[in-house]
Amino acid sequence: MLNALFKRRRCYAQLSPQGLCLALWELKEAPRTGHWVEVNELEARWIGKALPSSARVAQPSRRNHWRLLPA
Repeated sequence: MLNALFKRRRCYAQLSPQGLCLALWELKEAPRTGHWVEVNELEARWIGKALPSSARVAQPSRRNHWRLLPA
């Protein structure tokens, strides 16, 4: 229960089909509908424009770094 109180909020930008920023929100978890990407900060000047590449948060790799080699 204590973890829920201190869960870190993250920043998300909603993108249009053309890749323009439509909205910015700070949330505890990613929105489930729409095209949202995680960004490193909320910057109002991005609205109506394409996000700078440095704004996007790199997604952690879900791929296992260990590979099994044939015997």
